[in-house]
Amino acid sequence: MNIKHKKKQGHYYCNDLWFSPAYQSLSKSARDLLQCLVTEFKRNKRKSSSPWSKKKRWTVINNGNISFTEIDFKKLTGRCSSTYLKSRNKLMEVGIIKQTYRGGMCRGDRATYKILIRSSQIPLMKGEERWRMYPEKNWTHEIPKPKKQLVGTKTQWKKGQSGRKIKATLQKHTLNGTNHPNELDP
Repeated sequence: MNIKHKKKQGHYYCNDLWFSPAYQSLSKSARDLLQCLVTEFKRNKRKSSSPWSKKKRWTVINNGNISFTEIDFKKLTGRCSSTYLKSRNKLMEVGIIKQTYRGGMCRGDRATYKILIRSSQIPLMKGEERWRMYPEKNWTHEIPKPKKQLVGTKTQWKKGQSGRKIKATLQKHTLNGTNHPNELDP
């Protein structure tokens, strides 16, 4: 899969987000993942809301359906899978992103996210910016837990078993079935 970098487009974070405790608590890899998610925006031109302006502004049309996979993150940044998961979990904990679909049910089934940062390009309600409430409230309960992986529970070793074959091999090397101790001559 070729990753196409969108170098001509960009997104600017407002100072409220930049200096917030939520953003300041992010690691470098979590900030990189946020930027990767932001670059997945698809924009559409719309007319300005003011009647005297004839300018067309860009708006995001796919917020809530944004996907950036672990494999893409590894190829782009050179970091490992656990770094991606920790970064994603931190972004969800502080309230900057929200998972809209879990994914992973079959090949090509991706998880999708909604970015909860309001700007002129991203139409978002004021109450949806959860990162503003971060130090007092967090969203760790929304972080997806790994599914129970119960493959092979019936064939696992029981308590006290070691997996070795229980076969006495010591009798082959003894003389007449018993070992006599070495005696001292009187």
